[in-house]
Amino acid sequence: MTEEKSICPYCGEKMKKWETPNTSTWGGNFLYVCFNDECSYYKRGWDWMYKTRMVKCSYRHYFDPLNGATGPLPVNTPMAGRDSIIEE
Repeated sequence: MTEEKSICPYCGEKMKKWETPNTSTWGGNFLYVCFNDECSYYKRGWDWMYKTRMVKCSYRHYFDPLNGATGPLPVNTPMAGRDSIIEE
């Protein structure tokens, strides 16, 4: 994996290595996830999800090093998922 893939394209912050849940359908053991609460992707997600889905949640940008996929990781609170960050 190249270093630039672990940088969030929305805010430029280095993403955190995040352990996937045992019950998930992710193929690998971890993803890289942006946990920057000031990230524009995360911040605008709260409004977008409420306006379009009437749900109080947002999403954080992820990168899957196993297959190169990127996309939204749903979160229902600012603290959601932080307990699975793998400190490097």
